[in-house]
Amino acid sequence: METTITSKKGAVGTIIIAVLFVLINVLKSYLNNETIVVFCDVGQGDATYIRIYNKIDVLIDAGPDRKVLQCLGKYMPFYDKTIELAILSHPQKDHFGGFEHILERYKISLFILNPINNSAISFQSLIKKLESNKVTLTSRYSGDTIKISDYKITFYWPARSYLASNIYKNEKISGKFLLNNTFVNLNKLSYVFKLEHENKSILFTGDIDKEISNKISNYLPRFNRSLGHINILKVPHHGSKNGATKKFIEKIRPNISVISVGRNNSYGHPNKEILGFLNNVNSIIKRTDINGNIIFKL
Repeated sequence: METTITSKKGAVGTIIIAVLFVLINVLKSYLNNETIVVFCDVGQGDATYIRIYNKIDVLIDAGPDRKVLQCLGKYMPFYDKTIELAILSHPQKDHFGGFEHILERYKISLFILNPINNSAISFQSLIKKLESNKVTLTSRYSGDTIKISDYKITFYWPARSYLASNIYKNEKISGKFLLNNTFVNLNKLSYVFKLEHENKSILFTGDIDKEISNKISNYLPRFNRSLGHINILKVPHHGSKNGATKKFIEKIRPNISVISVGRNNSYGHPNKEILGFLNNVNSIIKRTDINGNIIFKL
């Protein structure tokens, strides 16, 4: 009978090296205090992940399905399972669909959404899941601000007056949060807000249409606020011809324009005219269908 004796030293050494490698990377991640913004490639939809000072997680929209989890898994530290702030631009599935999957893996502390209802089963399911997970639901309106450390979010749309005149007065009570039915296209109620830090700014525009692109400019003087020059623009409605107007783009003149859009989508997004408007102001165009995840470090 032949007996073979093998050493376990090699295996133990490999395990120790692997553990040290993980610990070193966790330490490096913990000590890193940069801010990253990732426009996630989620196909035909929107999702933007922001990690401020490597501590505070913000998610704006979540795409149509679970693909957003790939983006979070890649850029959000594995040991962090809390998203401090989530914002839903408007209740359409290509923007909210991924949140149901996120709630299975992450905790969301504060969820900002317009008080607008969508009777779709998928949206009703999301609302129930948010409630069962005890997520705090709230809304913001034109003129409202949020401070995150020395970062600031300023909301430009929707205005309370516009919202009040375009909803049915019968309110659907969902827990403590009120959801209202509306008789306008949900895109018109998309949140428009600016994230700014020192001299850098990013403008998020959801799926606003041409009417709202122009109307925002009319509302701004009343709040004595100006969009001014924008460094990065999240182009409205995936670059649709019904999104931004020439006037809107010329007003903000973004250095970089990001279009979140699916490859070979059936809508023909982005529209050539919109691309032309952006080229005319010398804006650098980045697209998730071409570039994949688009990352900026602040």
